[in-house]
Amino acid sequence: MKTILFAFLLLVIITNAQAQQVKPYIAIVKTKAGVQKGLLYKVDSAALIMIVDGKFHAINADQIQSVKIRTPKKPAGIIQFLKYDPWNKDNYEKQPNGAVVRKWGEKDPTLEEEIAGHVAATLLNVTGNILAAPIQSINPSIANYKIKGDAARYAAYQTELSYFSIDYQKNPDLAAALLLKAKQHAAGFKP
Repeated sequence: MKTILFAFLLLVIITNAQAQQVKPYIAIVKTKAGVQKGLLYKVDSAALIMIVDGKFHAINADQIQSVKIRTPKKPAGIIQFLKYDPWNKDNYEKQPNGAVVRKWGEKDPTLEEEIAGHVAATLLNVTGNILAAPIQSINPSIANYKIKGDAARYAAYQTELSYFSIDYQKNPDLAAALLLKAKQHAAGFKP
């Protein structure tokens, strides 16, 4: 019984390890009517299908001016540039006689010094996060396609666009094609 259970668990672990992860990509599609932003679901020969606000939205190939592909960005967190903790145990050392004293012969901070240290650290952290917020919000495009409403251009870019679609990534038969495309793409890079 233990052998069967072990074999079953091993099979489940191997299956999960080999499962292909689907990575959604954000598509920003500029059309004649305006700009649509959503997750790229499927690239068809006649239309590009996106998920916009939880609903499927198809955009005909002759209406597409350009497509930008981006990765979803994780929300930016607060960065702590300076940590002020005068009572941290790293500020103390144990002497051979067993007494615990501050390193380098420092004195314990007074209440005013401690408050000033916390205020200064907070001001520095807030200022740093205000300056870092615009940098953290940058999300560059990883691919740009200029189609300009031309069906021939759309057909030429259709295969490349489909690599970023959820439907293409969910199909397990295409894992080998993705690997081949990644190798071809990597071979084109020059150091």
